[in-house]
Amino acid sequence: MRVDFESSEVAMVARLRNAIRTDPALAARLAEIADIDSFVVVARAEASALGIDLSQGTIAAAAGPDPLGLKRFALPMPTQDEWPAADWLPVAVVDGAAGAVVEWLHFAGRRLTDPFFEDAVRRARRIPLNRLCPVLTPLARFAETVPIGAAFTPSGLVFHLSRCGSTLVAQMLAAVPGHVVVSEPAPLDAIIQRAASGETSGRRVAVAQLRAMVAALLRDRHGDREIGVVKLDCWHMLTWDVLAEAFPDVPFLFLYRNPVEVLVSHARRPGSQTVPGLIPHLADDFDLAADPGMFGARLLGRIAHAASDAVGAGRAIALRYDSLPEAFFNRVLPHFGIAASDADCEAMHLAAMRDAKTPSARFVDDRAAKQAEANPAVRAQAVAFLSTPVARLDAMVAVQ
Repeated sequence: MRVDFESSEVAMVARLRNAIRTDPALAARLAEIADIDSFVVVARAEASALGIDLSQGTIAAAAGPDPLGLKRFALPMPTQDEWPAADWLPVAVVDGAAGAVVEWLHFAGRRLTDPFFEDAVRRARRIPLNRLCPVLTPLARFAETVPIGAAFTPSGLVFHLSRCGSTLVAQMLAAVPGHVVVSEPAPLDAIIQRAASGETSGRRVAVAQLRAMVAALLRDRHGDREIGVVKLDCWHMLTWDVLAEAFPDVPFLFLYRNPVEVLVSHARRPGSQTVPGLIPHLADDFDLAADPGMFGARLLGRIAHAASDAVGAGRAIALRYDSLPEAFFNRVLPHFGIAASDADCEAMHLAAMRDAKTPSARFVDDRAAKQAEANPAVRAQAVAFLSTPVARLDAMVAVQ
């Protein structure tokens, strides 16, 4: 009788994956192993203990890297309906063969202390467990399957004009172990973009998905969560009304700085939002034909106008970059309802001394250098698109 060895091995790999997805302790043991060779040996032993007979070669093939990126061309299918255990975090929302899916990765117990969530995601993708055992849940059921006790209201949402101290605020908050801080998470941006582009079926669904995604990102993976804060992408200020509906009692903070310095920063290293068409819903046909510098300045002006509306409506407070880090302690912490101990404050002060985007380097004040670098075109754009909303913000900050 002919035995289909290939199908048999596929079935056994599926059995191992199912065991990992349903056994948090097994997943945690395997997630700790970064070396692929060591991982293969341990994974084979774990499989054998479960009565699953897999060769090291089969496990190595399933858990090995994808250097050519071929897997990105395959439309994924959900692996389960329910959220995985609390050690897993959502990292992306992607189109799947049966509709959009939420992708989850195991973070091997690492705290979210990187300047950006994507930094932690890149590290997690290198863990062999995450390559062996993909976890995908249907977006259509994402908000309906929030586990009991997993719903969570953040302590605050951080909005910003970009390049103006929001990463500093996030890094100072993340310096305290009991603070879970997620900085510009791609899966939340995906939910917001789907809502903004009309892909989400109605406002009620968008609001439910926003709440669920924030709760999933701020999961209490270490049992000591006291505070949860999300730093948003700068363009999310344009959708502040939807976020206000999703989080009616959550304090909003908007950070901004001298617009000339913001534009110089983008001229040096353009952000994705300032590249016409890179984020589709931010540009129309007229914008796509615009000069990138002009497009970026006009978009930042729209963001500043939206922020001034939110502050004017009493929904947010605004802070200038120049007031940091002092205003972090006397304005941000009280606004978010955070009571910090002396040890907490010391940790946050130390974080403020480092470069927020490169924590291994010391902070250097670059305001004078950026002002000196600004050419007449940049200054003209700052006046044309940003001077009015920034002046309004300044006036409101003066009376906060």
